[in-house]
Amino acid sequence: MKSGDTEAWERLINKYYHQIYSYCVRRCLGDRVLAADLTQDIFLRIIENIDKYKFSGKFFNYLFTITVNVCNNYYNKKKFNQSELDEKAVNVGSEAIVTNLITQENMNQIQVALNTLPDMQREALILKYYHDLKVKDIAKITGTSVATSQSRIHQGLEKLSKLLNREEFMNG
Repeated sequence: MKSGDTEAWERLINKYYHQIYSYCVRRCLGDRVLAADLTQDIFLRIIENIDKYKFSGKFFNYLFTITVNVCNNYYNKKKFNQSELDEKAVNVGSEAIVTNLITQENMNQIQVALNTLPDMQREALILKYYHDLKVKDIAKITGTSVATSQSRIHQGLEKLSKLLNREEFMNG
């Protein structure tokens, strides 16, 4: 990729686009247009910075580090007020419920509950449960310790459990 191999770029995009986009959708409270914009920004940032990339582990971790940073930078610049958050949370997934009512309704409830968590906990839970990352990889991606990542996941699960009033979240 560093040498400008367009086929390598195409393979990279084909391999990771959906994972990056789906993370962005969840991180952006279900806003698919914003998620698509951020996903494009992420891949542009990778293109712009590929010469600086030094192999030091999984490329996936490097990619998700950029992804998390782009999303965090966006939200740090655009502070939502609570009414905007509430309005977005209510609208998340409404078209999906029609497709498969019971499953989608549960997923919608989870997404709405997830949206109420602090950014750091939501981010850790999305990486762990939607992208099946190990805690050590989450720590590396988010620039924190393993203990901090474990704590964010645990606290996030506790809050989700209370919000959803379901025991099975603590057993996952």
